Formats: sequence, C-alpha cells, structure tokens
Amino acid sequence: MLLGAYALAPGDPAGEATFLAGLDGLGVQALEMPLPAPGTAAETARWVRAHLPEHVDLVVTAVPQTMQRLASDPGYGLSSADLVQRRAALDDLAVLRDLARRLADDAGRPRLAAVELHSAPGPGLGTLTAFRESLDEVLAWDLGGAHLLVEHCDALVEGQPPAKGFWPLREEIAVLQAIVDDVPGSGSRLGVSLNWGRSAIEGRSARTPVEHVRAAAEAGLLRAVVFSGAAASDTPWGPAWGDQHIAPRGSDPALEASAGSLLGAAEILETLQAARGATLEAVGIKVTARPEDADVEERLAVARASLRMVSEVLRGGSVHGD
Repeated sequence: MLLGAYALAPGDPAGEATFLAGLDGLGVQALEMPLPAPGTAAETARWVRAHLPEHVDLVVTAVPQTMQRLASDPGYGLSSADLVQRRAALDDLAVLRDLARRLADDAGRPRLAAVELHSAPGPGLGTLTAFRESLDEVLAWDLGGAHLLVEHCDALVEGQPPAKGFWPLREEIAVLQAIVDDVPGSGSRLGVSLNWGRSAIEGRSARTPVEHVRAAAEAGLLRAVVFSGAAASDTPWGPAWGDQHIAPRGSDPALEASAGSLLGAAEILETLQAARGATLEAVGIKVTARPEDADVEERLAVARASLRMVSEVLRGGSVHGD
C-alpha cells in the first residue's frame, strides 16, 4: 500500500518524525515524497536512513516542484515548447540519478520504486513532441529500475478553471504507447498513475476517475491508482473542486471532517473493478487532514481509516464506510 505521507505529515520536523514512526503497523509498503531540490541527493538519502524502515520503498513525485516553478515560469515543464524551460525541468529531475544510486547503496537493493512525472505546461505552451522527447531522455537514465509513471492531472476544460490544466489523458496515453512501440523493453518501466480526486476535478464527476482508470487499463498502461477525494461543495478543505487531497467519507470518527467527499468505499470498489486486468505496481491513498493544525494522532487516525478502507475493498471483505 502506498501512502502520500508528505501531504499528511505535520510541517514541523519533530512532528513529522513522530508521524512517520507512527505509520509502523499500518501496512504501508511505499511512501510518496516530493522531488528533492537539485544537489540534495545525499541529504535526502540521510533523511531516509534516519526516518524510514528499510522495507519501505519510495515513490518520488515531481508535482510540488512543477507547480512551484509554474507559478513564476508558466512555460516550465517536460512538454514545454521552450527548450530552455524544458531543459530546466529535466535538470530538476536529474537529482534522481544520484538519489537512486545512494538509496540502493544504503539498502543493498533498489529502493526508488517509481517516479511520477507530469505533462506540464500542457496545451498552449507545450507540445506532445516535446513531452515525448523528455520522456525518452529520462527513460535512458539509470534510475535503478524505477518505474516512470505519468501522473495524470486535470486537463484543460473549456469554460472551467483548471487546478493544473495539463494534457488530456488520451494524449498522455498516446505518447506513452508510441514510446512502448518504438523502444524495446520500455513497456516494463513506463505507465500511467491516476489520482482519483484529480480525475474527478477534471470531469466534475465521480464517474471520470472510473472512465480514466478503464481507459488506461485497456491501453495496457495503468500502473498505479491513488485515492484522494474531491468535493462538489465547500468543505473544511476549501471551495468545491479544489485539488486538496480530501480524505474519503466514512463512518470512522477520523473521517468526520470529510463527510462531503465524493470518495467513499463504493467509489473505491468501482474504480478498482475498472482496473481489473491491469498490472498495478501501486495502490494507495494521498489525503490531508483538517483542521490544518491537526495533531499527530489525528493525522495518523486519518491515515489509518483511509488505508483500512482501501485495504478492505482490495480484500473483498466488509468495508467501513457507506
């Protein structure tokens, strides 16, 4: 089970350390962490040694760095039509080569399980040809066998303000299929990661994540499904359709704040049914807690309740929730 721990952990180092230690026993097999800053691979590897059990793998997401850079450089990203901005995105990712080696040396095995990449900046300032060229380059790097997953974020929809506004899933799938067709062996490393909430935000519907999962699975490219919630009305997380990783709704007291979430046990089940036949490398959750000053125990309770909901659906047993 994958947990987007960085989104749920407290912001202070002491609280974060206590939170990470408290995950022991929750069945977490991999943690998602943000892309480290260039030149910090050694520091990041030391942090991993100090805070994470040796059996826990890492999934690195580039989305926090991507959104930070887009705020000041709208043309930044792997699909940028501006070669300078595309090169900047690749240079930011290059820290992964050093990090993958250091993690493997420390653990005595490959530990960087996957890297989540994004099709920023999307239509307008980007091209699919540029995205293909960027993926080709990263695919050639030695990352210790880590999977390269294009994490789909909400695409531009006419008349709708985007949270991310990257390329449509069908275009991302087409680029990946072209690489798999052209580059022998690439199909074992490339794929799509889908976040339930981000797909729901794009389509303004709980149906869209199911449709996206089915499309990626039918293309033979679905590798990960991560459950974040979304809401069609205001919640303690903010306005409707915000990309805030709302927890699922359910009967557990820890999920009381997320009663307005569109994601529940029934939606998790339907989504995973749509993924049948896919070779999934990861299933997990990425949620946040409210209030924002929630203490460590409250955050761990949200993690525990959310993980249990997904685990029970996967096992096909009774489900805490709706």
